[in-house]
Amino acid sequence: MLACLFVLLAGGGWQCSDLSARKPGDESVSVPLDKQAATSTSTATFAGNSAASSTPSSSGASKPGPVPAKTSVAAAAAAGAVPASPPSPAVLAPAAALTPRTEPPSEARTLSRAFSNVARALGPSVVRVDVEVAHPEADDEAGQDGPDPRDLPPQLRRFFQFGQPTEPGPQRGTGSGVVLDGAGNIVTNRHVVSHASKVMVTFPDGRELSARVVGADRQTDVAVVRLDQPPAGLVAARLGDSDKLDVGEWVLAVGSPLGLDQTVTAGIVSGKGRVGRHVQMSGERVRHYIQTDAKINPGNSGGPLVNLESEVVGINTLINTGPGGAYGFAIPINQVRRVAEALIKDGRVRYPYLGVLLGDVAELDPERRIALTRAAGAPITGAFVSDVTAGGPALHAGLRTGDVIREIDGQVMEGASDVIDYVSTRTIGARVQVGYLRNGKTVNVPIVLAELPSRPGDAVASEDQSASFGLSLQTLTPRLADSLGLPRSVKGAVVVEARPHAPGGNARSELAAGDVIVEIDRKPITSGEAARTALANPRRRGHLLRVRGPDGIRFVTLADERP
Repeated sequence: MLACLFVLLAGGGWQCSDLSARKPGDESVSVPLDKQAATSTSTATFAGNSAASSTPSSSGASKPGPVPAKTSVAAAAAAGAVPASPPSPAVLAPAAALTPRTEPPSEARTLSRAFSNVARALGPSVVRVDVEVAHPEADDEAGQDGPDPRDLPPQLRRFFQFGQPTEPGPQRGTGSGVVLDGAGNIVTNRHVVSHASKVMVTFPDGRELSARVVGADRQTDVAVVRLDQPPAGLVAARLGDSDKLDVGEWVLAVGSPLGLDQTVTAGIVSGKGRVGRHVQMSGERVRHYIQTDAKINPGNSGGPLVNLESEVVGINTLINTGPGGAYGFAIPINQVRRVAEALIKDGRVRYPYLGVLLGDVAELDPERRIALTRAAGAPITGAFVSDVTAGGPALHAGLRTGDVIREIDGQVMEGASDVIDYVSTRTIGARVQVGYLRNGKTVNVPIVLAELPSRPGDAVASEDQSASFGLSLQTLTPRLADSLGLPRSVKGAVVVEARPHAPGGNARSELAAGDVIVEIDRKPITSGEAARTALANPRRRGHLLRVRGPDGIRFVTLADERP
C-alpha cells in the first residue's frame, strides 16, 4: 500500500498525500501550543492513528476529536505559534497504539510472589564455592581418593564447572553450597571440593571467606566445608523432609551456575524413585533420587532444591542430558542431613557392607537367565552375585560368583537394590541371615557385616594391590554396561580407579576410569576377579591388555615393575 499522511482540513474530509513528496521540514513532532495558537491552528497532521487520537470504536474506525497538540513545524510557524526553524528529531516515533495493559490472574500473581519470597528467604544461606586443585593429575593421600564422580558416562554428567587448563598448573572450579549452622559448616557435593588445595566461599553480599574441607563421603557424593573464621550472623538454611515431597510440587533450584553468583530457576518435582537401571546417582550409597525440570547448569552442584515453604528438600548433584532434553537430579535432603552430621562429628561416614557386587537377575543375558531357571525349576528373581570382594564378609561366609541372593532375615530380595537398601539400614557388626540359590538349591548362612573400607581395595592384601598395577577393578555388569553405552552382552573388568603412586602406576596414563578390560594376555576376561588373578601372575615382558573404551578397542601393555 502507498504510505501516506492523513490531513484533516478545516472544511472537513480526509486527504491522502504521498509520503515520498514530503520535505524534511514536514516531520511530525510534538510542540507546545498556547491556547490562542491551539484555537487558531486550522490543520493538524496525524501519522496514522496516533496515541493522541480518540479511542477506536467497536467497528475499528477512528473518529476525529479535538485538535491535538501535535502539528508540523511548518504549519505551526504559519499560525504564528513558533518561529520557523529546523525540527528536533523525535526520540520515539508516534505509535499507532500502545499494547494494552493486562491484569494477571490472581493465581499467577500469587505463584510469582511465592517464588520471590523463597528466593529472598534462601538467598543469605546459599553460597558460591570456588576451589583450586594444585595437582589435578594426582589423588590426595587423605583417604578421599577413589573413582572421581566426574568420570561418569557422558549421559550422566555432573554440572560442577571446572575450567579446562591449557597449560600445566592449578585447576579451578566453581560449585554451590548451603549454610548448615552458625559454626560455618556448609554442605556441598564431594566432587566440588575433591582434592581441593584451596576453598573460597562467596556470600551473596560479596563477602569472600576461606574454608577447609571437614569431610567428604564418596559413597553419597556429599561433603562439608567449614569457614576458617565464621562471621557473626550467619543464616542457616531450613531443612525440610524429603520423604514428604510429592511429584508435581513446585521447587526452585538455587546456585551459582556458569560462573554467576546466584541464580534461581523454577520447575516441578518430575519424579522420585529408587536408583536403578535407568537412573544412577553419583554415590554408590545414594539409594533414592529427586528428579526435577527446574533448569540446572554447570556450577549448580551442591546448591539446594527448595520447596515453596523455603525448605531445602535436596542437594542438586547431576544432570541427565539427551536428545529429548535434560533433567536434573538431587540427593534427598534426609540422606544429606545424616551424612553431613556424621562428617561434622567424625570427619567420615562408616557403612556396613556385605562384600559382593550385585546385579538383578532380570537384567542378565537370556542365556544365563534360562540356565538359572532350569536349575531352579521355575523362573526366579533376586540379586545375582557377579563378584565377591576379597577378604570381605560374604567370601568368609562361602558366597561365590553366580549365587543368587533371594532373601535376608526372611525378607524377600527382588533385586540388587533391595539388598543394598537392607544392608544400609543395619549396623557394623550386625549378623544377618542370607538365603541364596546355588545350582538350584537354597542355602542359608549367617554373615556378620563388616565396615566398608574407605577406599576400593582396602580389604585386599597389599600384594593384591600390587598385582592390580595401581588399578581398582570390578566386574562389568549389564547395568554398568548400560551406563557406559556398551552392549549388555559385553563381558570384562571395569577400571574404577587408576592410582599413580602404586607399583605399575604408569597405568594411570594408559588406562582411565570407565575403560573395560576384555582380554589379558590373549585370554578373555569375564570378571574383576579374573582380571586380578591374571595380573597377579608375573610376566617379564609385562601384560598385554585388550581394552574397550570410548574411542573403541585398543591394546595396552602394562610393564611388571615388581621386584
